[in-house]
Amino acid sequence: MKKIFLTGITGLVGSAFVVALLRERQDCEFVCLARKSPVKSAKQRTEEIIRDECKFDGCPELADQILSKVQVIEGDVVTINPAELAKNPLLKGVDVIFHCAADVNLGQDPTGKTYRINYEGTKNMVELAKLLKVKEFHYVGTAYIAGKLAGVALEDKPVDNGFNNPYEESKFKAEMLVRESGIPFTIYRPAIITGRRSDGRIRKPLAFYRILEFLGKLKSHRCTKLGIPHVLPVDLGINFATIPSEHVYFVPIDYVQEAITALFQQPVTNTAYHVTGDSPLTTRQIQDAVCGVLRLEGVSIDPNENLPNRDNKLMSRFLGDLFPYFSSDIVFDQSNVRKALGDKILDWEYGTKGLEILIRSYYKDYFPKVEWLQKLANTPMGVPVEE
Repeated sequence: MKKIFLTGITGLVGSAFVVALLRERQDCEFVCLARKSPVKSAKQRTEEIIRDECKFDGCPELADQILSKVQVIEGDVVTINPAELAKNPLLKGVDVIFHCAADVNLGQDPTGKTYRINYEGTKNMVELAKLLKVKEFHYVGTAYIAGKLAGVALEDKPVDNGFNNPYEESKFKAEMLVRESGIPFTIYRPAIITGRRSDGRIRKPLAFYRILEFLGKLKSHRCTKLGIPHVLPVDLGINFATIPSEHVYFVPIDYVQEAITALFQQPVTNTAYHVTGDSPLTTRQIQDAVCGVLRLEGVSIDPNENLPNRDNKLMSRFLGDLFPYFSSDIVFDQSNVRKALGDKILDWEYGTKGLEILIRSYYKDYFPKVEWLQKLANTPMGVPVEE
C-alpha cells in the first residue's frame, strides 16, 4: 500500500487529484493535513469537499469508498511543528509527500500571510519529509514563477527574472527549497485554472472569474443607471490599461487533474512539468468572448489609454493584480510533459468557442437567480434577447 501525506485537500487541485488517483488505484491511501473552519472540523471540511468533487467528476456513488482511503489530521502548514507531527501514529508508513497547500493571493501581501503559507509552509513540509525519510516529494507550484520573463520558460531551469507580486516570489523560493532538499522530487506548475473542456464548468472559480463577476456587476449598475433592460448592449467606456498578449494560458481543471494524476505515477526523476497546455489564448479572444456573451461595448485594452473615470479606478483597484497575466509574453515549454505523457494529452485547445462555453457555464452555475444573466448565458451571440 502506497501511503501519501497530502496538504491542500480542500483546494481545487488537491481534491481533484485525490479523487482521480483513488478512482484509478486501489493500492493508495492518504493522510491529509487540513484546517478547521469556525463551524466545521477539518474532517468535516474534507468529507464535504471530497463529496463535492466526486459529484463534480460524475461519480458521487464512489464518495464513501474514496473517503475510506482518506484520514485527516487537523493542522496548518505554517504553524505545525514538523518534529511533533512526525510522531503522529497516522504518519507511520508514509513514504510520499504531496504538498499542494498554498495561498493564491495575487495582490499585495502587507501582513506577509501569502509568503508564510507558501514559503514557510513548504519549509515545514520539507523538514517533515526528511524526518519521515520519504522516498518522494511532490510539489504543486505555479508556472508563473517565471515572473516577468519575456520568452520561453524552461521546465527544468527556473530563473529569477523578477516577480509581479509576492505570490510569484514565494512560490519560486518554495520551489527552490524542494529542489535543494536532497529528496527525489516532482514539481507540477499549473497556469490559470479554468473550467473543464467538456462543458466549461468549475467547482471553485478563482482568478479570471473575478473579471467575469466584476463586468457583470458593472453592466448591471450601468443599465440600472441608464434605465435600460440589462439584456441589451451597453457601452461601458472602460479600459484595461495593459499590453494585449498572445499567450494567456488558461488550463482546464480536468486537464490539470488528468496530467498531474498521470505524472504522479511516473518515476520520480527530479523533474518539473508545466501543466499549462500548449494552446494559449490571446487577450483579444478573451475580450471578444466576454463582451460577446455579456453584450458589452466600449471595453478596450490599451496601455497608453488612461481614462481616469470612476469605473476604471474601481477596476484597477479590484482587478489590477490580474493585469500581468493578460499581458504576459511568456511561452511555457512542454518538453517534459511531452516526453512523459506523449503528444496526445496536449491535443486540446479552448479557442473562442471553448472560452464562450466556460463563460456561459460560470454565469449559469454561480448566478442562477439573476434572470438577465441567465438569459444572456443561454442565448447565442448575435441572437437578440427578449427584454
